[in-house]
Amino acid sequence: MSLLNKILLIALLISSSTVNGYNRRHMKKDYSQEKRLLQLLRALEYDFDERTIHSKRLEPAGDCTADILQGYQWAGKAEMNIPGVESHQICMDNCDMNEKCMGWSYKADARMCWGLNSITGVIAVPGVNSGSCVGQNLKAKCEEKKEGQYLSNTIKTLENIDTVEICMQRCDEENLCFGWLYDGNGKSCYLASSLGEFQPGPGFLTGSCIATQKRIRLADPLKVFRKEILQRHNIKRKDHCVGDLALDDNLNTVSQQFAEKLAAADVTPPDYDATKMQAVYYGKGDIALNGAIVVDNFYNENKFYNYEKPDFSSTRHFPKIIWKSSSKLGVGRAFTVDKKSMFVVITYDSTDTLTDSSYQSNVQKKCS
Repeated sequence: MSLLNKILLIALLISSSTVNGYNRRHMKKDYSQEKRLLQLLRALEYDFDERTIHSKRLEPAGDCTADILQGYQWAGKAEMNIPGVESHQICMDNCDMNEKCMGWSYKADARMCWGLNSITGVIAVPGVNSGSCVGQNLKAKCEEKKEGQYLSNTIKTLENIDTVEICMQRCDEENLCFGWLYDGNGKSCYLASSLGEFQPGPGFLTGSCIATQKRIRLADPLKVFRKEILQRHNIKRKDHCVGDLALDDNLNTVSQQFAEKLAAADVTPPDYDATKMQAVYYGKGDIALNGAIVVDNFYNENKFYNYEKPDFSSTRHFPKIIWKSSSKLGVGRAFTVDKKSMFVVITYDSTDTLTDSSYQSNVQKKCS
C-alpha cells in the first residue's frame, strides 16, 4: 500500500468533528466534506515534509564549525548527552544553542551526541566527528611550564630530548598534542592528546597547550537568518517577474514578538489567521534551521496551486512569497524553553488578504 493510500485510509477513519476542528483553525466553514478531506491530506503531507526537512540539509548553519575532526572525540567535562540524534548537523546545532557548550562530538552509528563545557583534548574514536564553538583553534602554543604532571593520554614518547624547550617544541609540531611532560633525568618527553587532573610535585616539568575557551558569535544568528530568508524570497520572486523585497525593522519587531509568543505557548499547529499576509513555520527539532530551507518549504506548496482557481487550504504560504504588491518583509524566530521546537514568523507589508479579488493581480505564473 502506497504512503498516499495509507494516509487516505487513516483520514477516512478520522471523525467529522476532528476534521471540522482542524478546519475551524484555518478555513471557512462552507467547504464540502470532500474538500475538507483533501485539505487535511495535503496538510498531513506538508507536515511530514516539515518533520523530515533536516535530512535535506547540506551545511551546518550554526557557529560551532571550528576544529572539525574526523575519528576523534573531545575529552573534558560533559554539558549534554543526547541519544537518538539523526545527524552531526543536528548535534552541532544543539551545542550551538547551549551557551555553555564549547564543543560537540557525534557518533553516527550510535546516533549519539555529546557536548562539552570544557575541552581538555581529544581521544581517538573511530566513526566520531567533532567540532568546537569557540571561534578559534583549541590548540595553543605551548608556553605553560610548571613542576608536576597532568594525568594524561600519552600518544608519543620521545627519547634523548636534551631540554624542556625541545619537548615543548615537539608538542607544538604535533596537531593533536594538547600537553607535554618532561623527565629531565631520563631526557624523556611525553606528548599527550588529552589532559586530566594536575598533580604538583618535583621530578617532572609539564604544561598544557590548550587555548582559552570562550564562546563567541561569529555573527548575529538572527541577522544571518533574516538575510537568508530575504535572499531566498527574492530568488523565487525573480522567477515570477515580481520586484525584490527589503527587510523592515518594524516588521522584524512585529514578527519577533509573535514568534516569541508562539514559542512560549508551544502549541502546534499554531493558531493564527492564515488569510493575512503573514506566514508561520514550526517544526520539532529544527534548531538553527537555515532560512533558505524555510522559504523553500513554503514555496513547495506551488505543486498544489491552481492559478485559475486556487485552493488556499493547502497553499497558504506559497502565494505570499511571490505576492506582487508586497515590497517589505520582517522575520522573527524563537525557540521553546527546551530548545526542541522552532517557530518562524514572516510578516509582509501588503495589506491584501488571500481573497479571490486580490490573488488574480498579485500571484503570477513563472516567467523564467
